[in-house]
Amino acid sequence: MEHHTSRQRELAIPLKLSNAQALGLKQSDLKPVTLHGQKLHGVYTSKRHTQTVTVPQWATQDPQWWTLFIQLRALTTGRPHAMVTGNSAAYLRGLPVKLRPQLDIAVPKRSGVIKRPGVNTFRVSNTASVEKAGLRVHDLGGILSIIARQEPVENLVTVLDAVLGPWRRPAEMTRAELQALINSLPRGPSLSTLKQACALAREKVASPQETRLRLALVRAGVPEPEVAPPVWIEKFGRFVHPDLAFSFAKLAIEYEGRHHFELTHQVLRDTERYYELSLLGWTVIRVTSLHSFDSVVAEVKDFLGL
Repeated sequence: MEHHTSRQRELAIPLKLSNAQALGLKQSDLKPVTLHGQKLHGVYTSKRHTQTVTVPQWATQDPQWWTLFIQLRALTTGRPHAMVTGNSAAYLRGLPVKLRPQLDIAVPKRSGVIKRPGVNTFRVSNTASVEKAGLRVHDLGGILSIIARQEPVENLVTVLDAVLGPWRRPAEMTRAELQALINSLPRGPSLSTLKQACALAREKVASPQETRLRLALVRAGVPEPEVAPPVWIEKFGRFVHPDLAFSFAKLAIEYEGRHHFELTHQVLRDTERYYELSLLGWTVIRVTSLHSFDSVVAEVKDFLGL
């Protein structure tokens, strides 16, 4: 949950009844906590017991992030052995996973599981963790091991690409460091999946859709495009970096989100960059969420004469 920019918010933090009494809170001050419609035994919140929580900038407008955070704080209250892991931890960290309704919790192998509806408990040998905002969170290796049990390889590649950055925040590690991390993990059903995904992961990928487009091109038999290669623009006095490119053919592919079409300086920068690339003999294929990958693949194949 390390992020480049962050915001703070005051939240009522779940606590056990014994802790509430130690703080001098009365029963009338307490509100029982429910999880998936069922009360969590002995867990409460109080407007008189709040904490300033620092959250990533991108999550400030994401109600799912806040709901997940509070649910996990409530579930792990009074369970010091429990760690947030898998999909739940990945979502909190801002990695590109689709939030699942179940909460993923890891516990040491000899510990008891949390038997509640909507909770997946994984017994693990890797119990390395960090504490963030009062949550005990599995380390990155542990999180990836659990995700590899849940997601297909392509989805896992988007997660690894995000770890390598710069989607939502600077890169957490290099590809060599990621490979070393994965090689250090205990053997298990997810290790081969992780290694397969790591072989397909690349540095400098700016969005999950760029990952999926790159993989779609490779599946279709197109040579793998370069990720963010440097192209010197004399007028700018600097390099520009197309999202994906076939430098040998001077073909660039730019995946453009909604902000590329809003009336901001981004539109002006895009227009200038594409014009300067065209002067150097480059062709730019602009891709949006409205395009099908099949159509983009066909266009690339046609351009490359494949």
